[in-house]
Amino acid sequence: MMHTHYDNLKVSRDAPAEVIRAAYKSLSQKYHPDRHADSEEANRVMRLLNAAYDVLRDPERRAEHDQWIVAEEKREADKKQRQAYAQRSATAAAQAQRQAAQRQQAARQAAAARQAAEPPATDTDDVDGPPARPRKPRRTRADRATRNRAADGPATPLPRYGSFALYAAIGAIIVIMLGDWSATSEASASDGSRPAAATAPASTPTGTAQTLARSLAPSTASTDRKYARPSMTPRGTPWPDHSGYLPGYPVLNGNGLSTLTVDNSGSASDVLLKLVAVDGNAPLPVRTSFVRSGSAFTMENISPGAYDLRYQSLDSGEIFRSERFDLSEVRELAGTSANRNVFKLYAVPGGTSRSVTISEREFP
Repeated sequence: MMHTHYDNLKVSRDAPAEVIRAAYKSLSQKYHPDRHADSEEANRVMRLLNAAYDVLRDPERRAEHDQWIVAEEKREADKKQRQAYAQRSATAAAQAQRQAAQRQQAARQAAAARQAAEPPATDTDDVDGPPARPRKPRRTRADRATRNRAADGPATPLPRYGSFALYAAIGAIIVIMLGDWSATSEASASDGSRPAAATAPASTPTGTAQTLARSLAPSTASTDRKYARPSMTPRGTPWPDHSGYLPGYPVLNGNGLSTLTVDNSGSASDVLLKLVAVDGNAPLPVRTSFVRSGSAFTMENISPGAYDLRYQSLDSGEIFRSERFDLSEVRELAGTSANRNVFKLYAVPGGTSRSVTISEREFP
């Protein structure tokens, strides 16, 4: 069972910072080593409390912990779904085998009843006349089938319905339990409608907009799987009717002056887009947006740092990552200047781009 830092401090996931601080203070007084100098259990609990409070009092580390919780909950839900599917498959196979056995029993009983109702194999006519010829036994359908098989050669046992269903169900269970249910959707050959782009390169802080008008050519590689546009967001909510931040995702790194505009006016595909901070140990999505085709969206108040953009065409399913870029701020006599970058998405056959195709595993 999953155990979180919230569980260690006995607070809810949406608890404000004051509640978390008060809970830590109360529990640390209860388990402090000064009161339990010889208790290894108290020392262990105190270490857990310290680790939980160090994470939850830091907004960025708390956001990472929340994302880990969501990923673990999804993994547990997928595991339960696979187990339920395997159980249903086993039940269906057992039921099919019972039905096959019942049909075989009914067929044997019917054959026995027909055999009991048949007249004797021989009889005699008038005693004064010549003896009657022996009457041949009436052949049943099963007898004719047996005779035909004997004429063709040694009989080959045929698979029974119940056994076939059982083997098929066992095979399905093995595939389900060993397979990865993560929905990996790779795009087939594009018709030029998917968005493609290159990022604005790292630049000196400026108050004017910077636009990079490069594009990525549609892929001509075909894939084995068919991609279908998802009807819901990854959080299970309907897609918004306008461009903006996607509900249910945190908005982080919001203490800066830089802005980043995603211009999707030249593309025919809606885009799921993530601004990812890459100056830490692991890539951290700080903004998750939905940008409709034919529109643009501006992310504001972005803190200085190193970032890249990772985005998915909702029409083709392809996922891309831009080149890394830096957002910075410079103090001047007249104030502080910051970056005003524009990231343009559009599809053009041919052309070049510094965006690269990535897998769904790299789309956090």
